[in-house]
Amino acid sequence: MAIKVLLADDHQLVREGLKLVLDKDAQVVVVGEASSGGAAIDECAKARPDVVIMDINMPGMNGILATREIVKSLPRTRVLILSMSTDESDVARALRAGASGYLLKDSAIDELVSAIHSVTEGETYLSPKVATVVVDQLLTGGRTAAAVDVLSVREQEVLQRVAEGMTTAEIAGDLDISPKTVENHRASIMRKLDIHDIPSLVKFAIRAGLTDV
Repeated sequence: MAIKVLLADDHQLVREGLKLVLDKDAQVVVVGEASSGGAAIDECAKARPDVVIMDINMPGMNGILATREIVKSLPRTRVLILSMSTDESDVARALRAGASGYLLKDSAIDELVSAIHSVTEGETYLSPKVATVVVDQLLTGGRTAAAVDVLSVREQEVLQRVAEGMTTAEIAGDLDISPKTVENHRASIMRKLDIHDIPSLVKFAIRAGLTDV
């Protein structure tokens, strides 16, 4: 049976390029596309893909948070991160979120196809450069990546938007919650991280890979 793949990337040209490449493999069929993390979750619920090729930095819910939700709701679906980032916090958080692989966007086409087949068979696939980052992190520790895991998914969503300069009212509207709830989440974030000013929260969010602003 063909491997069903869903493409999640906010750039249409990237999705179209990936589809052209994957259409050449008789064992792979693209069953859906998404331009945001939230859309990826919705499309996965409909298409039930075997593999999701997921970018990290997308509008709204980022790819790492989306990965966590997809793996939780569809345990048989494998998520393969495809990103330009080799930042240790991105790699660590993606794997902690349940990603089965992490591939760089400058990888060869053959490597992408090989990675899809590997994760489908239950293996973990890491690009050589990414594997080096993982080893380095194991040796040095990833305190920032680990620290962000104490936050709930909603708190990470709020922190991402705070770091991107959104006001309380804008965050409330974007997440469909009340301004008071946003304030409560922000207070909880500061308490859990022991960070008590917005500039420091922004720095933390960038180091943790929640935003690239």
